[in-house]
Amino acid sequence: MLSETDHSEDRVTRLERRLQRERRAREEAEWLLEAKSLELYNANNHLTVLANDLEMRVLDRTHELEASRQQAMFLAERDPLTTLANRFSFARDLDAAIRAAQLQGGSVQLLFVDLDRFKEINDNYGHAVGDAVLLGVADRLRAICKEQEVAGRLGGDEFGVICVTPVHSERAREMAAKVMEAMSKPIDCGRLQLIVSCSVGFASFPRNAADSPTLQRFADIALYRSKSAGRSTWTEFDETMAAELEHRQGLEAELRSAVAAREIEAWYQPIISTQSNRIIGVEALARWQHAQRGLILPGLFIPLAEESSLIVELGQAMIDRCCEEMYPLIREGCLDYVSINLSTRHLRSPSVVEQIAATLARHRFPPSALQLEITESLLLIDFEQAEERLSHFRALGIRIALDDFGAGYSSLSYIRRLPLDVIKIDRSFARDISSDRQAEAVVKAIVQLAQALDLDIIAEGIETESQALRLTSCGCFVQQGYLFGRPMPLSEITQYLEAGANPLQGYQSKPASQA
Repeated sequence: MLSETDHSEDRVTRLERRLQRERRAREEAEWLLEAKSLELYNANNHLTVLANDLEMRVLDRTHELEASRQQAMFLAERDPLTTLANRFSFARDLDAAIRAAQLQGGSVQLLFVDLDRFKEINDNYGHAVGDAVLLGVADRLRAICKEQEVAGRLGGDEFGVICVTPVHSERAREMAAKVMEAMSKPIDCGRLQLIVSCSVGFASFPRNAADSPTLQRFADIALYRSKSAGRSTWTEFDETMAAELEHRQGLEAELRSAVAAREIEAWYQPIISTQSNRIIGVEALARWQHAQRGLILPGLFIPLAEESSLIVELGQAMIDRCCEEMYPLIREGCLDYVSINLSTRHLRSPSVVEQIAATLARHRFPPSALQLEITESLLLIDFEQAEERLSHFRALGIRIALDDFGAGYSSLSYIRRLPLDVIKIDRSFARDISSDRQAEAVVKAIVQLAQALDLDIIAEGIETESQALRLTSCGCFVQQGYLFGRPMPLSEITQYLEAGANPLQGYQSKPASQA
């Protein structure tokens, strides 16, 4: 039997054990609580880091979006190459300037600037050089613009300047002169420096126009006048120009209709041989018999056609008509060939070789009886392309003649490389040969050059017997000009040939000393 003391010791032991268990439980709970607190603390820190990172990302993305918005706004208003105002923002600024001038009684002067022959720079030197030129022009326009003036690139090689001035200001003239002066200096294009001329036209509000569209149209008319005057100049709009432009646009529309309706006739000028005393060929020249205006000479409508793609349609129509009309005369042996002018733009047309080959086949016209005349200015454009196209023509059997030889562009290396058959001496040498020994010496040199290159020679522009005889004595036996016959319509040249007319009758036996 246990004593009371023993029972007390058991209770104490149990209490101690209980206290130990509770202490261990409390320690475990405290440890778990501390661990959970640390875990929560770490989680909180991690969430804080994530939140901060997310906030930074949101801020960065917001900045990116804002930068993109600003860039989009910039690109919407600025030309991406030059950073000048683009066409849209330039027009908006012009409208705003006119509204302000209406309220304040001021003037707005609008200048259009167009680079002369810029396409040739791209063709000859590449687009990188072309871009360098555009950047150089933009920098110069910025430099000469005052604080309130706006310069813009309107597209391609076209620029504009808006000047807000007091009424009766001459700022536009001053600006035009400064533009011309700035463009007279070379532009650094890296590996080379180029001088690029420009044409300028300008008009003023309210002196010339009462609203923005009219002001732009009048400035464009003035620009066209500058380009028509030979480029590298500036022109101020006046009222007569609008009427002239309206007349020109009407004539262009009528010309387009005339080409489509085959109303452009081919007239033929004889080409003669002083050795055989016969007409060996004819040159076809375009004539426009207008229903109301009468006969319109090519000097009026050919430049109009050359300013647009219409010259290609006109050239192809002429070739088609000549092959159709001359085939009977070629077949009967009345002529050896017909010579037709081929414009630079027509030659550069991608399908020109195929079109002319198809025309010859359609009319059963012998290729050797077709002579295509190209001008020396072609050498300044894309020589490699021209050489390739002309080689294709030669492969078909078509003759190639270089017109206006000696007029100023010739390069002997180009002439040696081109697949030529004929050189046509410029008419200026025929005009002066009777009185100018230097002209005669040049003709003799050209004849010797042609002989060395195995090329035929034709002298054009012969108007007097003296000129004909002098050229013959120089060795130029094939000639063309009013002395032998003016350009004639088909009916007249047919009668002329069928009659067996001798174009040299009456003077072929005269010695040159009597000319």
